[in-house]
Amino acid sequence: MKSIGKKIFYVIVLLMLVSLLFLGTVASVLNYLSTIEMVKLDFIETANVSADRISWELQAYTNIAMEMGVLSDLSDPNVSDEEKLAVLQNHTDRYGLQRCNLVDINGNGIDGNNYTDRAYFQNALKGLTYTSSPLISKVTGKITVIVAAPLWKDGIANSESIGCVYIVPDEEFLNDIVRGINISENGSAYMIDKTGATIASVDSSTVLKSENISKLAEESSSAAEGYADMASIHKSMLSGNSGFDSYTLNGEKRFTAYSPISGTDGWALAIYAPTNDFLSDTIRSIIITVIVIMISFGIAALVSVKLGVGIGKSVRLCTERIENLSNGDLQSGVPDIRRNDETGRLAAATHTVVESLNNMIGDIGRILEAMADGDLGVDTDIGADFYVGDFEKLLGFVRDINSKLSDTMAQINNSADQVTSGAEQVSSGAQALSQGATEQASEIEQLASRIAGIAADVEDNTKSCESASKLADETIGYMNTAVSEMTRLSEAMTSISETSSHIENIIKTIEDIAFQTNILALNAAVEASRAGEAGKGFAVVADEVRNLASKSAEAAKNTTTLIQQSIDAVHNGTQIANSTADALSNVEKRALGVEEVVKEIASASEKQAGVIEQVKSGIEQISSVVQTNSATAEQSAAASEELSGQASVLRELIGVFKLN
Repeated sequence: MKSIGKKIFYVIVLLMLVSLLFLGTVASVLNYLSTIEMVKLDFIETANVSADRISWELQAYTNIAMEMGVLSDLSDPNVSDEEKLAVLQNHTDRYGLQRCNLVDINGNGIDGNNYTDRAYFQNALKGLTYTSSPLISKVTGKITVIVAAPLWKDGIANSESIGCVYIVPDEEFLNDIVRGINISENGSAYMIDKTGATIASVDSSTVLKSENISKLAEESSSAAEGYADMASIHKSMLSGNSGFDSYTLNGEKRFTAYSPISGTDGWALAIYAPTNDFLSDTIRSIIITVIVIMISFGIAALVSVKLGVGIGKSVRLCTERIENLSNGDLQSGVPDIRRNDETGRLAAATHTVVESLNNMIGDIGRILEAMADGDLGVDTDIGADFYVGDFEKLLGFVRDINSKLSDTMAQINNSADQVTSGAEQVSSGAQALSQGATEQASEIEQLASRIAGIAADVEDNTKSCESASKLADETIGYMNTAVSEMTRLSEAMTSISETSSHIENIIKTIEDIAFQTNILALNAAVEASRAGEAGKGFAVVADEVRNLASKSAEAAKNTTTLIQQSIDAVHNGTQIANSTADALSNVEKRALGVEEVVKEIASASEKQAGVIEQVKSGIEQISSVVQTNSATAEQSAAASEELSGQASVLRELIGVFKLN
């Protein structure tokens, strides 16, 4: 059989191990999954916003080209080439362009080159705007993006196209845009055209080489290894999709998000960053969680060992002493246990019980030994302080025995005197016999009185049993109350958990909306910085900002409400916990009351056994007296001399006792 100390140790260690493992696993998994989800949302949002920004930038350059296409100075044949070149240079300086050019209806440029075979010139004659993919300029040999628009006759838009106006933004403007996309410390971005070739990157050399991941993945060399996943992602990008994915390149795992760029000929933007930039803190927190769990488990094991050993040893020592006491051992020492809990109280109670029983039994032994030696006048007040509570009845019974035995011996002494006197007169034998019968009746009355006392003791025991039953019922009631309060406490804690979960969701919504608001505010600032027709998009951005601000206010309001609910739930849980503590305290008090009542019943039972033994002895004495009287009546005449001798012997025997 396992000791209570080992049971306490095993239970605490098992509960702590299961709880810590469960909480640690759940916390780690939730932390990891939430991090992945936040990264996904952040990447997708950044990719979409960045793609929109690029689209707006390209549209702004298209607006510049369209603005130049309706300038009457450029379409007027009477204006000299020098004046037209001045207009072009003015726009070049004004908008920070690489260059501008004007092409007539025959494909001859104002710069002296012929552009008949160029796609942008052909589209312009059809009245269409055109934005080319980045290419190496045949004129300058630099990375060039050409934005072209029709040159309208007499400067009237949508009339008759008489040529083409095209502008060339700064050669690094697309690269500068992707350089400005900052997703993480080691993150970056790039753009591809409809063929999969890289058209914008942080590294300009990648654009000059027209790097194509799909073609690299098809190569058979070992260098192509690792590009297969990227090629699959590029395939989705070229299909006009947006999304989030991950791949491994050169042993480095990366997150990536991509989005199509509207208003272009199949362009797409991709952003990427090493997973370690986002998961390193999460992995570090998981490791810290594991370390904390191990430390907590070690502390719990030490505490449970100390608690189990302390309680187990105290209970074992007290149990062994009580077992010795039940076997009649009153001399062994009582364990010295100094604790400020129930085990300390148990040790103190054990010491008190052993000492009290030892003192009471010793005092009763002293009184009975003196009575056995014939001293019926022994002092019964010497150890009166040993008898406390219901044990006072035991001292009362001993005193009753002493008093009644002394009275009986005194009566016997008187009877001896009478027998002596009656022996001289045989004729008075009948009278002496009658007197003896009277005395016997008196003894019977005393016996009846003792029996009545026994009945009263039995009735007291019955009442004690009823009190014990009532206390047990009350204990059960308080236990039921405790169980009910604990159930309510569990429900209150569940309510707190659910409310906290809602708060987390709403706070997450506020964070997402705040992030989007910042992005849109940035775009609005960029859009607002542009003058003229390019600033028309500001109204749309401003409207989106207002909508997001409204959502933020609503989420904040919901957060306030849920926080108040959480506070109420915590308050409710506290009240329930206090009620539970009170109920358990009452249970403890009632249990102690039951213990005291049981002790009283046991003590009363012992007293009843002693009194019953006395009644038996008295009945035997009455039977002996009756037999003697019968014999005396039959032989009174013949035994008168014998009676006289017996009276003398009786006087000698009584003389041995010291009466009160």
